[in-house]
Amino acid sequence: MIFIQSAFGKIKVSVIIPTWNGLPLLKICLPSLKKQTYKNIEIIIIDNGSTDGSVNFVKQKFPEVNIITLKKNYGFSKAVNFGIKRSKGRYVFLLNNDTKIDKDCLMHLIGCIKKYNVEFVTGKFMYLNKKDTLELTGHSFVIDSVGHLYSTADGKKDAKKYNFPGFTFLASGGGSLYLKSMFSKIGYLDESYFLYYEDADLSLRAQLAGFKGWYEPKAKIYHVRMASARKQKQLNYFIFRNMTMTIIKDFPISIILRDFNLLKIILVHLNTIRFLAIKGYLWQALKADWYILTHLRDLLKKRKKIQSMKKVSDDYIYSNIVKKRIKIPLINISF
Repeated sequence: MIFIQSAFGKIKVSVIIPTWNGLPLLKICLPSLKKQTYKNIEIIIIDNGSTDGSVNFVKQKFPEVNIITLKKNYGFSKAVNFGIKRSKGRYVFLLNNDTKIDKDCLMHLIGCIKKYNVEFVTGKFMYLNKKDTLELTGHSFVIDSVGHLYSTADGKKDAKKYNFPGFTFLASGGGSLYLKSMFSKIGYLDESYFLYYEDADLSLRAQLAGFKGWYEPKAKIYHVRMASARKQKQLNYFIFRNMTMTIIKDFPISIILRDFNLLKIILVHLNTIRFLAIKGYLWQALKADWYILTHLRDLLKKRKKIQSMKKVSDDYIYSNIVKKRIKIPLINISF
């Protein structure tokens, strides 16, 4: 680590933290940033119209922090974009406010992004209240062929098999380092997402354009899962809507049509509406579909632009997407 600090210590890293009524969380997150062994950082907090005293707390206790105050809650994506555009670093570290990072986290991340010539790098996420329990790792953070986003390591005990660094397809916006110049080439976070899936969309756009990601297990991030997201009354709406948006924008047409995948997407979509209706969220499901229908032209424009930047093969993308199997018991078909 001494070598990394001396070699790369002149490279500024901009830490971007969006927050909304997250005062208790900032009291945990910000001290962990001050303890970083990598010192050449600037911290930018974008406050989404908090009413809990977050802004005054930061100004009084952490005067070195740059704070951008917005009049209302614009969501994760727009807040992060504000921060990236104001940042001065060569790299930007997107970080949730409901995290506590290990003191060597940034040191390991900055070392990897240089050593392995990648454009983004992510660490090992564990639960803050159960520090031996995983939330996600680079290899376990996956998207399947119908758009579901999940972690195969979630809730599992940390083990040797999660300690192998290597290339990763997706990176969580809750704690990952990005080469800032990448955003000027593929665009910033899609602000229409508001929250959820925006990091998967960013990773997919980066991969399509030929940029690569890396997983470094030594970079540890402790997370209070969905501490901010659970405050959102329309969380199911955003998850369902944004999953569909991601398929429309980012999936190459050959992947949508391959292996009956379009049929699978339709069946899963209908089943999700049924599930949300049973849980009492039918209105959120219908609202999500209405948004897709009324914004389809704009989504197709975004798709055209994203797909035009594609520099990798469809087979490469398909090989990094988990294949979804669907069983239809009434007619005894599995595909």
